[in-house]
Amino acid sequence: MFGLITRRRHADELAAARAEAGRLRIQRDKAIKAKETAEFTRERILHQYNEVNEKHTAVCLVNERLTEDLAAARAEASDSLAGQLRAELKREKRRADQLQKQYDEATTLADPRLENGRNWQQTRQDDGRKQATL
Repeated sequence: MFGLITRRRHADELAAARAEAGRLRIQRDKAIKAKETAEFTRERILHQYNEVNEKHTAVCLVNERLTEDLAAARAEASDSLAGQLRAELKREKRRADQLQKQYDEATTLADPRLENGRNWQQTRQDDGRKQATL
């Protein structure tokens, strides 16, 4: 009526307001806790990211240096290996030539009598046709 309410209604509204305030207080406390947890987690993640980034940078530098060293070592090894292979090829070629010469001498292919008898078929009496013997 004239802004007057009953005591019972006043008590009910006061209880509802207190319940709403309690609910809002609990909601505020949860939000504060969630915010603090998010801030803590973000700081921890940033710290971990910085550590990983520093380690990654260090590993990249080491990897780059190792790659350069490997390329230099490969070039040196290939030059050294090529020289060794050329020397070994030369030795083996000389050895093969000597073995071929020894083989020719052993099989008398270097005998001057063979060279002299090269044209023996031209001096045959039967014109190169063999006579059959029965």
